[in-house]
Amino acid sequence: MKSITNLDSSVYYQGQYWNDIPRIAEYISETLTGDKNKGWIENFKEKYAERPFNHALFLNCGDGRWEREFVDRKIVKKVTAFDISPDLIEKARDLKGNRNIKYIVADANKVKFKKDSFNLVVNMAALHHVQYLNRLCLIIARSLKKGGIFISYDFVGPARNQYPLINYLLMKLVNLTLPKKIRKSPIGYPHLPTMLATDPTEAIHSNLITKTIYQYFDVFEKRDIGGGIAYELFTHNLNFSKGVNKSLHVNSSIDKVLSVDYFLTKLVIIPNFFSFILAKPNKNILKNLGKVKNLQRRENIREKYSQMLYNTYTLKDYVIMLIHSGSWRKRATMIIKYLTIHLGS
Repeated sequence: MKSITNLDSSVYYQGQYWNDIPRIAEYISETLTGDKNKGWIENFKEKYAERPFNHALFLNCGDGRWEREFVDRKIVKKVTAFDISPDLIEKARDLKGNRNIKYIVADANKVKFKKDSFNLVVNMAALHHVQYLNRLCLIIARSLKKGGIFISYDFVGPARNQYPLINYLLMKLVNLTLPKKIRKSPIGYPHLPTMLATDPTEAIHSNLITKTIYQYFDVFEKRDIGGGIAYELFTHNLNFSKGVNKSLHVNSSIDKVLSVDYFLTKLVIIPNFFSFILAKPNKNILKNLGKVKNLQRRENIREKYSQMLYNTYTLKDYVIMLIHSGSWRKRATMIIKYLTIHLGS
């Protein structure tokens, strides 16, 4: 099985994201816990971890910041964590101290774990980098012990950040209403060929995360955070690096954007970008071997055709890659290839 991966760890942990801004961090906390001063990890500990979980798995752990916090807060006793980047795993090992954490270099698309291995599995923005999403969710569900919990906090917006046109236009419109000192410039549309060249895993199947989780888990808590406007306006907005985010006037502008974001999301005019989910494995589904095998077969077929079509999944994305191919000869080759594949399937 050939998988799409990114070994360049330099593209991660760069710049300022929307949740780094204090007012937005309060908004997210209030959405998730009902208290702007209480983060979701503290809330999770109070509600579900009065006694520490014995063994937790952390997906695509990066530099290890989340598992260190879970251990330090006594939410878990022991951790297994993996990432495909040797550089990030080495950094995580250097920072773990005497915490009971085992690190593994592994590809999320190929990793395997034994049945009933963990009491807790944590996805912190990992699944939106996973190509074989169905396969991994199935493995997670099987690896959780009875009563075990799956935490998923992830970007669930449009795949590869290819926002719907109305979503993009509303981003630009709301941005124009902001004071110039915090207005983001420019509001660019994510360039698909560049994304595929720099990190082909970014948001590869983000739009399928929620649906796939529901296939293998019983969800008992779900909080949608929105972000369809606010995320783009306040992430990598260089004006916020100048310290302006402490003023009451700026906070008022942020609140207005968050309010617009909330209502447009509720009205389903723009897609929800982020979801927090708590779930337990649905063991009945796992016993339905026919359904499980069919779901995996469909995913395998999807990925087979995608690899033949320059790692695209829709006709729109293929046309974008075709337009930016650079020469008429290559474009002709791509057209013939597309027609041959689809006429022959």
